[in-house]
Amino acid sequence: MLQAVTSANLGGLPSLFAKLPGLHGCLQAALEGAMGLVFADSPEQPTMALIKLDFYLLGGDAGAADAERTVRGFTLPASVIADTSWEPLLRRVWGDALLTRTRVAFGPGGWDRQRLRAFGDALPDGMTVRRIGSRDVRGFGELAESLVYNFDSLDDFVERGVGFGIEHEGRFISGCSSFAISSHSLEFEIQTHPGYQRRGFASATAAAMIEHCLDNGLEPCWDAHNNVSVALATRLGFVDPTPYTAYTLASDALPL
Repeated sequence: MLQAVTSANLGGLPSLFAKLPGLHGCLQAALEGAMGLVFADSPEQPTMALIKLDFYLLGGDAGAADAERTVRGFTLPASVIADTSWEPLLRRVWGDALLTRTRVAFGPGGWDRQRLRAFGDALPDGMTVRRIGSRDVRGFGELAESLVYNFDSLDDFVERGVGFGIEHEGRFISGCSSFAISSHSLEFEIQTHPGYQRRGFASATAAAMIEHCLDNGLEPCWDAHNNVSVALATRLGFVDPTPYTAYTLASDALPL
């Protein structure tokens, strides 16, 4: 049975996730003890590990004694990120209920700050990007729960997280937040109200977040889940797109 890993024992886990294909900002935050729950088959000498942070991140030996029990025990619905060595076990346990999709991991670019600021300058008159604080974090979260839900509370988001948003007619219409954050990286989360998409708002909030990362020594981490996100990352200047296979299980999935 997997055991919770304390901060004192996290140092033994990075090698288990060396081949993880994406969500590297989430991984770094978890392995630093900043976010998420971390489990391993042995805290002192682990051969496999599991990170729970919205996604399940699997690392280590898919043939370990606790691997199948772990895979059978996912809380559904589930999104799973793992290297390809885990797919045979995932398929054997979940069969056709295991769905695949392509995500694309990006690397940080050589940023041009003047170009980044141009995204905000192009906004319509009266609209600006602003940093999210305690007075507007609730409205920011109402745009999309995913902007804040990896934090313990809204207050925790304000204290440890980062968000930039654009407000129009009393509500946030677009936002970029720290889906996960560590001392040296930040995983991006972007949301725009359907009625305001493809008008440059997401680009402006994301550009502000990139500048925040540059100012604070954080690596901007972008992991795209669809072609729109891929195009936005490319427009902003992220580089080295690397497609990989991610796995999902619906709420009504049943193991074999």
